[in-house]
Amino acid sequence: MRRSLLGCAFLFAAACSGHDLRAEVGAAGVFSPRRVTVGDAHLIELGQTLFFERELSGNRNVSCATCHLPLLHAVDARHIAVGQDHRRLSRSAVELFNRGSVESMFWDGRLSIEGGAITAPVAMPEGIHTLLQAQALLPLLDRHEMRGQSGDVASDGRANEIAMLADDATEAIWSALVARLIAIDGYHALFSAAFPGVATQDLTVVHLARAIAAFEERLWELTDTSFDDYLGSVSEPGNDGALSDDQRHGAELFFGDAGCARCHDGPLLSDGGYHDIGVPQIGPGRDAAHQDLGRFAVTNDAHDRFAFRTPPLRNVAMTPPYMHDGAYDNLEDAVRHHLDPLASLASYDERALPDDLRTQVHHELDGAITANLDPDVRPLRPLTEQELEQIVAFLEALTSRTELQLPFMAGTPSSVPSGLPLETLPNGDDTLP
Repeated sequence: MRRSLLGCAFLFAAACSGHDLRAEVGAAGVFSPRRVTVGDAHLIELGQTLFFERELSGNRNVSCATCHLPLLHAVDARHIAVGQDHRRLSRSAVELFNRGSVESMFWDGRLSIEGGAITAPVAMPEGIHTLLQAQALLPLLDRHEMRGQSGDVASDGRANEIAMLADDATEAIWSALVARLIAIDGYHALFSAAFPGVATQDLTVVHLARAIAAFEERLWELTDTSFDDYLGSVSEPGNDGALSDDQRHGAELFFGDAGCARCHDGPLLSDGGYHDIGVPQIGPGRDAAHQDLGRFAVTNDAHDRFAFRTPPLRNVAMTPPYMHDGAYDNLEDAVRHHLDPLASLASYDERALPDDLRTQVHHELDGAITANLDPDVRPLRPLTEQELEQIVAFLEALTSRTELQLPFMAGTPSSVPSGLPLETLPNGDDTLP
């Protein structure tokens, strides 16, 4: 979809102005993907409730909002996310901005769509049509994220019947979670309003996924940024004054000499590809050797070892820490890493990490990581400190005004029908950032 729009975007950019920057932006397939619908209010309300509903976890102790808090701009502010019993997972939580039209999801791209067909680690139920809908279903199956372990007792003392089911019993797991919800009287009216004409006994996990995706799109499909104002749209001309001088120079570098757009192109500033950019290996990893091999685990292609999906950059200034394992606390350090990834990896300073992660920086893997380093990580030419700061200034111009002015607890329901607690801060625990 994005590539097919490239020519149109380029012609529009060129027509708006004779500025080289707009031409370069257009050539990179970048345009402002303005929202065309706000969605059904009843479906969004149900999705919001489900997003915060801990009944969807085996132990009734976490929800979607555990890792994707509206208050924290769709992430959890942790270097590496936590799941059941506050245990570290292997990667940082991925923010959910503008995910309605992406072609792959997760750091390793294990969920993707091509030609309208969804590829996922498990078979998706009939009626799942988008990646955002599909994405909502996978954490429900993961024992470490939401499902729990066999023999667990839920937070309210009940047995965790979800964890007792076999790992390959995906339909049974999803059905058991739906059964939990429809056993709660407060959900009957919510489902009836969102899906009029669907009897309670006919509700499936597909209805849950559609509602959650509708809420995520309503809350996080945002393009009201200074950069979008500069670009303009079919209905509104671009505003030359929308960017400061530093932001404009940063954009010129980003799409020009710095070469950032080689990987960060398209409307979300991501090529959707996978690259080993020399990020240090931090955390428990995903195997006994503490390795997280990234895309390789999906493709088994040696070229994909330690390669991770190029992150979209919209609202990037609001979603630290950065990289797949939260290696960098601030945006300037994340950008600086690209200037000389080999030196950055070799000199990585773990003192900025939380206590429990300082002893989990696996420098013994540095050689394997650098052996597969993508040569396009480095800029096209050396950059000065001022130019680095200008690129950061441009990235800050990708911040949504709506998200920047977010009132406290925006997007959070007052309660959920189960009566279980709501997520307000990262797991209610500030000791594991």
